[in-house]
Amino acid sequence: MKRRQKLVTVVLVALLLPAVVSFRALAANGAYGDGSYGSCTYNSCGISLSSNGTVNVNVIPGASTTCTVQSDSVGVTTDSSTGYTLTATTSTSRNSLASGGNTIPATGGTAGSPAALTANTWGYRVDGLGSFGAGPTSAVSNTGVPVVSFAAIPTSVQTPATLATSSSPADPAVTTTVWYGVCVNSAKVAGTYTNSVVYTAVVN
Repeated sequence: MKRRQKLVTVVLVALLLPAVVSFRALAANGAYGDGSYGSCTYNSCGISLSSNGTVNVNVIPGASTTCTVQSDSVGVTTDSSTGYTLTATTSTSRNSLASGGNTIPATGGTAGSPAALTANTWGYRVDGLGSFGAGPTSAVSNTGVPVVSFAAIPTSVQTPATLATSSSPADPAVTTTVWYGVCVNSAKVAGTYTNSVVYTAVVN
């Protein structure tokens, strides 16, 4: 007798909007050499970012809660001597994963107080950042609940989540690994659940 497995496919689409470039204005009466002259010319610092793109997190629900964890690598390059800040939100005012009328809500954990994933929730983490702890996190498929903690990605109308910050140039690119975890149980309807994450990099 064949058992049929239902597949919950999660597709996190990483939207790479044009990196936000900021400039530090020099005072009109500033003396020669004022400002942050260093790795780029008189504060006209460039910045760019990259990502692996779509993150597929496929989960086959079992008798108990089943989880899958996958990652995205986000690279930032800038010649700014004052560094950069990398943040993330979802692309809309919701942070659940959706498949038609069915959803997988974001975890109740926050960046300041991340939590273990529970059944039918999803979240992100960055090893070594803030309260997330060092990890290490690794990619797993259809296993038990990860021992590491996760947080909800903020929506587009909330304060963005800081994924990385630096006070020095990033040239060559500095890569941040962002982990995404999804846990489901057999009560979750099979389907392809999606959301989009927007990364933004700005010069400090």
